[in-house]
This record gives sequence, structure tokens and C-alpha cells, in this order.
Amino acid sequence: KEEVERMQQGAEMHAAEDAKRREEIETRNMADTLAYTAEKTLREQKDKIPSDLNQEVESKIQAVRSALQGIDIDSIRQATQELNDAMQKIGTAIYQQQQPPPPGGEAPGEEPPPGKEGGEEGTVEGEFREV
Repeated sequence: KEEVERMQQGAEMHAAEDAKRREEIETRNMADTLAYTAEKTLREQKDKIPSDLNQEVESKIQAVRSALQGIDIDSIRQATQELNDAMQKIGTAIYQQQQPPPPGGEAPGEEPPPGKEGGEEGTVEGEFREV
């Protein structure tokens, strides 16, 4: 019985250390996964990504990889966030190339022209796309 109590006390004493270590491992895994995903996206979508954005993402990938070599978790988080932001820019660029604005339609974020606010009463407007 004393052995069990001693083991419980030891586990409680090390709980904070274990939680910190788990967070570090999860942060490293997320950073590594994001870097891999970014590299894969650059390879697969090479022709759809502007060259300046491609270079930006490549430098952010290198920053994540070099941060992973160190022990500073905050620098890993920072590099991961910067890479994530750059990847969002790529997603936007690819989406804009795939979805050209319809002729005579409004650009995203524009207000609809006056008189075209709701269409006919009882009609619900929606968009769809065939996959």
C-alpha cells in the first residue's frame, strides 16, 4: 500500500513536467506535419502558385525545419504560425485561379447592385458547383 501511495505522489509531482513535455511533442509534430504538407502542396500545385509566393513558403519551410533542430518551443510555434499564414495565401491564390468571377457578376466582397437584393419574394438564391 505504501508503494502505491509513493507512486501516486511521484506521478502527481511529475504531472506538470509530463504536460509540458507532451505540449512540446505536439508542437513539434504539428510543425513537422505542416512543413511536409507545405512541401507537398508546392510540388503538386507548382503551376498555380506565383513564384514570389512559392519562394516565401519555401523560406518559411526552412525556418520551421531549422527551428525544429533547436529546443526553443516558442521559436517553433512562431515559425509554424508564419508558415501557416503563408499557406493560407497559397490557398487564396489557388482558389482565385479556379474561381474566376462570372461575367457581369459581382466580385467577392462587393455590394450587390441596387434592385437585386432579394429577388422575388419566397425565392432563395444559392450557388452550387458540379464536382
